[in-house]
Amino acid sequence: MTQIRRYQEGSLSKKHGAWYARYYEHTRINDGSTKSIQRWRKIANVEGYPNKYEVMPLFAKFMQELNSIGCHSNMNATLGEFVETNYFPYVQAKRAPSTTKGYRELWRCHIEKRASDMRLREFRPVHGSKLLEAVFADKPGLSKQTLKNIKFLLSGIFKYARNQGFLDTENPMTGVMIPDEAKGPAKTHAYSLPEILQIMDMLPLQPKAVVAVAAYAGLREGEVRGLDWTDYDFVSGVKSLDVNKSVWRGHLKRPKTLASEDNVPVIKPLAAILDEYRQSMRNPQAGPMFVSDDGSLLDLDKLGTRLIRPAIRTIGMTWHGWHAFRRGIASNLFALGVNEKIVQRILRHSKPHVTKERYIKAFDSDVIAAMRKMEETIAELRSSRETNERQWN
Repeated sequence: MTQIRRYQEGSLSKKHGAWYARYYEHTRINDGSTKSIQRWRKIANVEGYPNKYEVMPLFAKFMQELNSIGCHSNMNATLGEFVETNYFPYVQAKRAPSTTKGYRELWRCHIEKRASDMRLREFRPVHGSKLLEAVFADKPGLSKQTLKNIKFLLSGIFKYARNQGFLDTENPMTGVMIPDEAKGPAKTHAYSLPEILQIMDMLPLQPKAVVAVAAYAGLREGEVRGLDWTDYDFVSGVKSLDVNKSVWRGHLKRPKTLASEDNVPVIKPLAAILDEYRQSMRNPQAGPMFVSDDGSLLDLDKLGTRLIRPAIRTIGMTWHGWHAFRRGIASNLFALGVNEKIVQRILRHSKPHVTKERYIKAFDSDVIAAMRKMEETIAELRSSRETNERQWN
C-alpha cells in the first residue's frame, strides 16, 4: 500500500485517567479511494503526568514519529492480521509446503493465542521474552530447539514486516533469550553397519531396497520418494544416484538446499540390491523407483511403522526412523577414518558444522575401543617409565 504523507498536528486530551492523542489514519477502501478514520492513542497515565505541559514532550514525540512515516492503516495492524494476510501468503509462495506447514503449526500452537491481538508496532523484546517464558511454563517438557524455532519464526515475521513498511523499528526479537531451563535437543540415533545388515536381512526386497538407499547413499526421506529410474545411471564411469527432487505429501519440489542437488556414488552392495529390485519390477527404464501396488508413490512413513518396526522388533531392535540411516552413513564413514569434509560432501550438506554436530555419532563399540587404546597407551608409558627408572638405579 502506498503511504499517504499528510502532516498532522493532532490534539491531546485527558479522559479516563489518561492522556490520549487524537489523530487520523488514512486507509484505502475497496473502490480505491482513501478514507480518513479518527484514532486515539494513549500517551501516558494522568497519575504520572498530572499536568498537560509535562506530557507534551511525549505527545510531540508521538506525533513526530507518526508524521515521519505517514499515517496509514499499516500503523494499527495487529500481529495476527499481518501474519494471516501478509506473512503466510508470502511464505506459501516462497517456501516449501513442509516449511509452510511447520510455520503454521508453530503459530497456531504457541503464538496466536498469546500475541495475535498485539499491535505489530508495539511489540518489544520484553514481549518476545515473556512469550517464550509463557510457552515454556505451559509445556515444561518442550525442547530448547522448539523454543528456538518459535523465536526464529517471530524474527522472520518482523523482518518481513520491516521490509513491507509495517514496521520501522529494529527487529524486536533480536537479543531475546531462550529460557535457561529448556531442555537441550533430544538424543538421536545412528544405525551402525551391523544394525543395518540385521535390518535388511529381515525385510522383503522392496523395503530392503529403500533401506539400502537410505543407509548406503544417505538420501533424505523426501529424496528417496523423489527417485526415478532415470536418476540411477553412470556418471563419469561410476554408478550414481542423481538427487534432483524431493517429494513431501504429494508435493514435488527441489532438494532442501543447492548443495543437496548432486550425484551420490552407488557402492556395490547398494547396486546389487537395486539391480535385483529393478529386475523384479520387469526392468523399468523410467518412472518412479518406489511405488505401491496401485502405482502411487510408496508411503515411506507407513512402510516404516507398519512393516519395518514390527519386523526388527522380533530381533530386539528399535525403529528410530528414516533419518537414523542418514546419521548412520555419516557416523559409519567417520568411524572408518573418512575425513569430515568428505562426509559433508556425501551427505550434501551446505555447512560443515551441521555434519559434525548433528550427524556424526560415536558408536558404543568405538567409544570402548578408544578407551582401551588409551588404557594400552597408559600401560606402555608406565612400563617405559619403570624401565628407565631401573636403568638409572
